[in-house]
Amino acid sequence: MTEHAVVIAGGGPTGLMLAGELALAGVDVVIVERRASQDLDGSRAGGLHSRTIEVLDQRGIAERFLSAGQEHPNLGFSGILLDISDFPTRHNYLLALWQSHFERILADWVGELGVPILRRCGVVGFAQDDTGVDVELSGDTSLRTEYLVGCDGGRSLIRKAAGIDFPGLDPSTSWMIAEVEMDEEPELGMRPEGGGIGPVNRAEGGGPFRVVLTERHVEHTGDPSMGELREALVAVYGTDYGLRSATWISRFTDMARQAASYRHGRVLLAGDAAHVHPPQGGQGLNTGVQDAVNLGWKLAQVVNKTSPESLLDTYHAERHPVGARVLHNTMAQ
Repeated sequence: MTEHAVVIAGGGPTGLMLAGELALAGVDVVIVERRASQDLDGSRAGGLHSRTIEVLDQRGIAERFLSAGQEHPNLGFSGILLDISDFPTRHNYLLALWQSHFERILADWVGELGVPILRRCGVVGFAQDDTGVDVELSGDTSLRTEYLVGCDGGRSLIRKAAGIDFPGLDPSTSWMIAEVEMDEEPELGMRPEGGGIGPVNRAEGGGPFRVVLTERHVEHTGDPSMGELREALVAVYGTDYGLRSATWISRFTDMARQAASYRHGRVLLAGDAAHVHPPQGGQGLNTGVQDAVNLGWKLAQVVNKTSPESLLDTYHAERHPVGARVLHNTMAQ
């Protein structure tokens, strides 16, 4: 059985950042990731907040992201633009950068640090004891680790298998989201009822376009079809603007839930595995990256036997209130 000090389930933004933090501290860490590559089927999250850029700057890699994005002096709250240019930070702006680009750049850095990523592979179960965790992987393989960290998203298998409660609010609204090509120029901007249409390439404008539409019903099974997207466009705008193709169609809701505990013995949670909420304000990716930075040095201290295991309890004590505030913030918008 292969052994690593830390196994991270999930190679998205949170898992990558945590792996980088641990590697910088000399910890033997491996990422288990279901995707065959870092490519995403859509652009996903759209920006980095000041604090996220600050922690990237502390690692000497902020410029990699700054050179790929566009700086904006405003943050939005419930459709209201708030000027943050007088914030007491060198990074007093929002950096517009799609998650697809953010992940690629972050993965390059993690690769430079020598972190292995087991691709086309997922955690299917685990069992922990006093000295470590036996991690079962798809393909009938297994790993032995001192600590397992679930960065495996809102439907986290790690959280469920650990028996960690996930209390919160069920969804009351559903949105359809897509990246599309259209034959006609659509009406750009936000809608009064929420959602809207905007260019994926915010610097150059034009197509392809990102479309967000409020749905009439909350309950759905699976991702929407092109037919459903076309119908939703006609219902809202009176036309589908010559909808030609879609590279990505999905949906999201305003469900808000948070793990009751970010730690269960030798199993920890970070990012969407620990908290899910509406996307207002673009806070999900940023909160996950900051979870990883808080947890990373503490887990490294414990693995390297510099600090007692009780240090890990401060991760929950410090980050759980932050996650709770994010949930309240998004639900208020």
